[in-house]
Amino acid sequence: MSKVPFEKFIISLLFSNKSIPFVVDKLKSFNYYITEQEVLEVFNDIKGILPVSIKNLLESGNSLSLEDPSHAQWLKQFDIFEVYDYMHGKYDNPPLYFKWMEDILWAHSYEDVMTLINIFMFNGEPADSISDIISFKYRKKIGVDSFQLYEKIFWNSKDITAKEAMYHCTPFRANTIIVRKLRMGDTEKKTIDDDGDDGSNVSFLFHDNNYIKWKIGYKDCKIPNAKDFFDSVKKDSYFKYQESMNMTQSVEVFDEEGSNDKIGEYEVHRTSKRNVEEQKAKLSKMWLDMYLKANESAPEAGEHESFFKQLEQVSLDFNDDEKIVNIDDAKNILNDIKGDM
Repeated sequence: MSKVPFEKFIISLLFSNKSIPFVVDKLKSFNYYITEQEVLEVFNDIKGILPVSIKNLLESGNSLSLEDPSHAQWLKQFDIFEVYDYMHGKYDNPPLYFKWMEDILWAHSYEDVMTLINIFMFNGEPADSISDIISFKYRKKIGVDSFQLYEKIFWNSKDITAKEAMYHCTPFRANTIIVRKLRMGDTEKKTIDDDGDDGSNVSFLFHDNNYIKWKIGYKDCKIPNAKDFFDSVKKDSYFKYQESMNMTQSVEVFDEEGSNDKIGEYEVHRTSKRNVEEQKAKLSKMWLDMYLKANESAPEAGEHESFFKQLEQVSLDFNDDEKIVNIDDAKNILNDIKGDM
């Protein structure tokens, strides 16, 4: 069984004597995924270390009591006392962690908020930084204590793999749709495979945290210095060059649909096989040129020349007719890229 990031939440529901289908449905409502078999395994593991008295209590259909010192001790032993108390406790003046739980449930009531928090937690962003980002993006102040409880109860991702994270957090299974949801709200149901969509083919949660901050409009993000930037360009160019030199085929796919007066609605699907050696030569030259220009433009250690002046020296020519152009020379370019803004 893979590690479960919300295991403590499952245990709190077990001690509340909730059924396995109830646990699965409750987690699904929070955009988490787990099977009934996986929940059963958690239940069995926990029951295997409980004293007979508590095990019999649960099997008879009862919940643990906050008033029973031995029960409260077991809740603390499993580090779920706060969430269990929030579920069952009754106070005129509730403890501070009731407010933390309310903030956590607020975050889980919005898929884009929960997704953003889970991405940053998985990527190791500090809780105080996540608090600032949520405050900036959603005008909602959530304290560090709330995020620490959030991580403990719902998203303990320190010891899970990327594959496990994508398995248990259903929004992670999308790709560029995550970017759009976080940037614009749930308005565009598009994915990387949609026609006309030139999106990133790297899942959003695997991007650098500073990239994600920039993508959602958060200004307090770090950028590399000029030398590190050009070194990155050189590294990418080198490996892209190696990829192009090891091409085994070159295929271009065309899809078209529409309607006319003669044949009505139609769909056309064409596949064009291009000369591999010709494409190798074209792409390898492009990446080699980019590497050499980045190498020439990179500042030496100790130099303090303007980054933008050096960037102007890098002309990224793709062929005689294609190049990166000034925005003023392409007035309609914003219409082409508005889906990524």
